[in-house]
Amino acid sequence: MKTIASFSILVIMCQVAFSQSKDQYSWYENFMQVYPIGEDLNLRYMSSNTKYETILFDGNPTMKIGLYNNFIKRLMDKSKLHSMAQYVSLSPQLRMYAEKSQPVKMPSYRILLGTQHLFRLKVPAADIARFVGFSLESGHYSNGQSGCAFSTSINDATPACDSVYALINDQTDLSAMLNRKNGNFSTNLTEFIVNYRTCKLDSEFRAIRVHSISVGYMLYHNRMFGIIDLGGFSDNDIKIFGRHRLSGMYEFVKAFSVGKKQWYQRIRLKQQFEVIIGAHPHVNPLRMETSATYYPIQGAKSLGFAVSYIYGHDNYNYRFVDAGHQATVGISWDFFPPVKLSGL
Repeated sequence: MKTIASFSILVIMCQVAFSQSKDQYSWYENFMQVYPIGEDLNLRYMSSNTKYETILFDGNPTMKIGLYNNFIKRLMDKSKLHSMAQYVSLSPQLRMYAEKSQPVKMPSYRILLGTQHLFRLKVPAADIARFVGFSLESGHYSNGQSGCAFSTSINDATPACDSVYALINDQTDLSAMLNRKNGNFSTNLTEFIVNYRTCKLDSEFRAIRVHSISVGYMLYHNRMFGIIDLGGFSDNDIKIFGRHRLSGMYEFVKAFSVGKKQWYQRIRLKQQFEVIIGAHPHVNPLRMETSATYYPIQGAKSLGFAVSYIYGHDNYNYRFVDAGHQATVGISWDFFPPVKLSGL
């Protein structure tokens, strides 16, 4: 029953967001929530990659609260070569497991301040638009738990917990030791991503074909924003986390019209990877995700149906110590929906 209730809450959250895009641009013009760089909101079934738990669903109901955003206005104006946004990103990650007493365990929370900038490159063709952009986000990432990460009977940040970490060596199976009930995960982070994209435009200046490439770097650090001594990692944890993460992404989007009504639909193919540098030897440093998303609904162009295959380490707080093969199927919400661009 709790599993059904928790899943229903996530579905409702998604439906509230999806229902606001009956008109292609009105919601975005009013609230200006267009962000070219970053992960989309999603809710999906996910297969398990460890024998210790069985995953039911994984949800990422991300919310970006815009402080300033001129993307819509400037993307439609060919004389404006620079567009930008400043925002607060609230990115919980909720995962449900096949357990009666705790269907949602150890949710993660990311609270970040962010800015994104997009620069239009001048090209000779009127039906081509090219952009270089970047995002910079910094803040806190934790799961709000109180237990020692590798013992269910000890509180975190105690001498007894320190003694548990002292038993860990290079051959330790961290997945077997992990406290999956209330193990604490906490760090501050800063992430920088650079993106290049090229768009083929139709006669109405809609992007009908897009190639997009991103590369990123994430740093785990102790002081929030590198200044405030609040909510960082412990010395024991950072030896397992590793401070540095590199990421990359290639994305291809193809738009097309179908049927007598010439409905505008899209398919998006994406390849992502992440590499952890400096983590414990048990951790698989690589994570790769291959996904395909189909956007078939004329009245909700940002709502997609997605499938993906994942290989490598997990991305759910301390469960990055788990690794393997996973398959997912679910729904996705595009933070960079189809908007009209201006040709040059």
